[in-house]
This record gives sequence, structure tokens and C-alpha cells, in this order.
Amino acid sequence: MGLGNLTVNDAQDGFLLDGKPWFWLADTCWSAFTSISLEDWDYYLCRRAEQGINVLQVNTLPQWDRARPDLGVYPYTSHDGTSFDWTCSNPAFWERARVMATMAKEHGIRLALVLVWCNYVPGTWAANYAVGLGSALMPLDEARAHVRRVVAELGEFDPIYIVSGDTDFNSDETVAYYNQVLDELIAAAPQALRCMHVNRGNRTIPQSYLSRLHFYMYQPGHNYAAQFEAWKLPEDIRAAYPKKPLINSEPCYEQISSSRGVYRRFDAADCRASAWSGILAGACGGVTYGTHGVWNWNTSQSASSALGEGFDAAFRWQECLQFPGIWDFGLIPELLQHVSGGYTVEPAQDLLDDTREQIRVGRAGDKLIIYVPYATELRLTGVAALLGVANNGWQAKVFDLELKRLAHVGSVYDGKADTLRILQHSFTHDVLLVVEKR
Repeated sequence: MGLGNLTVNDAQDGFLLDGKPWFWLADTCWSAFTSISLEDWDYYLCRRAEQGINVLQVNTLPQWDRARPDLGVYPYTSHDGTSFDWTCSNPAFWERARVMATMAKEHGIRLALVLVWCNYVPGTWAANYAVGLGSALMPLDEARAHVRRVVAELGEFDPIYIVSGDTDFNSDETVAYYNQVLDELIAAAPQALRCMHVNRGNRTIPQSYLSRLHFYMYQPGHNYAAQFEAWKLPEDIRAAYPKKPLINSEPCYEQISSSRGVYRRFDAADCRASAWSGILAGACGGVTYGTHGVWNWNTSQSASSALGEGFDAAFRWQECLQFPGIWDFGLIPELLQHVSGGYTVEPAQDLLDDTREQIRVGRAGDKLIIYVPYATELRLTGVAALLGVANNGWQAKVFDLELKRLAHVGSVYDGKADTLRILQHSFTHDVLLVVEKR
């Protein structure tokens, strides 16, 4: 039994699986193929499947900042797992990858495969750093051969293809390189969905790529001072490029430390804020979860990452699977389905009479969905014209996103100004507030 036919919907804002609305709910497991034993992979898949995960983002090349030691099984001959003989493929790696893909498929989970991560590509932010630490760039001809190999070995599992990994496009050399990789993928797997995974804060998509991508990924990342990118990036991408489904593909990982030496770790509430802020800003195609310890597969034996993470120590992967944030992400498609009957949300930030941008407003049909990080009173404008009711015709409900409680809150309507004042709720956690007709 297959995973079904995955396509982009006619509205270009989400996906269909066998013709029915489908929400991308992924986990970040970049280093799976090189680092996870099959026994651990089975446990991990069981756990993530019960939590609602339907996609796993995995690198087809060794993740340069994975935890060490790994299993020592690489796609190409290597004596250290850092430099490779690109002309010498390792059949044992590909056989193992097929077994892992089969196991994922049995759990109803589709792989999203990164083809060429940025550290292997000339001209990227990581290239010079990686070469200085002994990593080898991948010649373009070998990258094209790698694309053909990935499709030949794993294409039967109907993966999604992520052409680039954590990539900037600041050099002509990089843009030209990925143009060739993209061409090779289209020739080898013309019907498969494809996108690019970009680096933190990147809102630049080369013009030559646009017509060949089915959807966009963006990355708010792990800089505590720049978490506003969760909503600014989708706003900017929607304004600058043709409409396609948008995915927050790397929110802050749960329990990763902030970058740039800030002494802080991101918790479940931070992850919820990134997820819901992006969705209500128009990135309603899906969202990806991650933990600091699963993506790089950190164990009790791990001494370091291959090239240095630049973050505080990761948790062991077994501990990461117990973090609470994944359950919050699993609720997202259920809540969207319940509120709107689907997953489509249009940004409606102009209705908020407030300068606090971290409060996000979206519209699903004749309902408003508002993410409120901290308890406060809200003021909305233009709601009567939007919802077609006035006076006492609304009701407001709040869902406590941490403790999973539901409450009804009062509201006051000013007909002259057409403003609706929603009174402060009594929860001490972030909430999802729904305003609808009575």
C-alpha cells in the first residue's frame, strides 16, 4: 500500500492527499541515514506516528553538524565521515536507506529528502568554513549523479525532494549550481513535489527557480532576538513571489540554546509561538517540529558534532522524545480542522487595532483565529463588515494551548467605530482565540 498521491491544491496555499486536504506535520531528523540504528529507528517511528507526524525531513548526505560518533555507514567511501570519494558509491548505505524508508512507509510517514546540503556547495555561507575543517565540496557533476542515485534508490517511496539544505543564494556560483541540481531532479522525477530549504532569515528565492518549485520553505531559526521572523518571513515571501504553499520548516527547536551566545533555551511555548505565528501569517501549508538532540541524533556516547554546532550541549535523543512540544504541534491540524473545516487560513492582521505584532490574526471563512502569547485585552476593527453581524452577534472562545482548557470570554461592541473589544481571558498561558457568529 502506497502513501497516496500528494499534490498542491488549486488555491496554491496547501496540499491534497488523494484529493483531500492534507497538512504537512513534519519532524526534523536530518542525520537519520548515517546515525540511527534500525532498532532505534523503529522506536522513533512508532513514537512519532502516534504523535501525528506524517513527514520526516532527512538529509541524503552526511549531516555536517551531526553528533559523533555515528554508525560509520556513508553514501560514498570515506575514512572519516567528513571527506568523501564522490565517485565511489556505497551500496550498503543505500540498502539501509531503503529499509528505513520502507519502515517509515509502514507507519504512514513520507520522507522529505534533502539532496545537497549547503556545506557541500561552493559559494554558500558554509562552504569556506566546511573546507577549512576538512569537509569536501561536491563537484557539480557528482551532485547531478547523486540526484539520479537518490531518485533511483528511493524514488519508489514517493518522497518529497528538498533540493537545498540551510542554503543562502548570495553568489552566482551557488545559484548556478542549484539550477543544475534542480534540472537534474526534474528530469529524473518530474512528478515529485520539490522545494528548497533555506538558511535562517532568508527571504531571497532566485528568479530562475520559481517556476520549478511547488512550494516554499522558510526558517525563523534559533536566534532568540529574531523570532519575529516566524511571521515576517511569510509576510515578505507572500508579497514578493507567486503564491505557493508556505511551510515554517525550521522553527526554534525545542530545548536548543539560543544562537549568538545568548544564555537561554527554547521551550514548548516558544515553539508554539513560532508555529502559530507563521500559520496565521499565511504559512498554512504545514509546519515542522524539531528538538535539539533528535535532528543530530545525540547519544550518551556522543563527544561532539562533526564540525561544531555553535550551540550549548544537546539533550540525548531518548530524552528529546519525551519533550511536551510535539503534542502541541500534533494538535495544530486538529484545531484548524475543527475551527475552519480545513487548513486554509488567510492573514487578517489589519483587523487588530494594536501595534503588538506577536499577537497574530488570521481568518478562516467567517471566523477569526487569533494567537495571543500573554493574557491581554484585544481590540478589533471592521469586524461587522467582515463577519456580517453586529451588536451582540459574536462569541469568543479561548483555548489554553499549554493546559488544553477551553473558556468563553466576553466582548463589547462599539457600533459607531465598528470595533469589537475582547475582554482579557483568565489563562496564564498562550491561547488560541476564536471569534465567530453566535
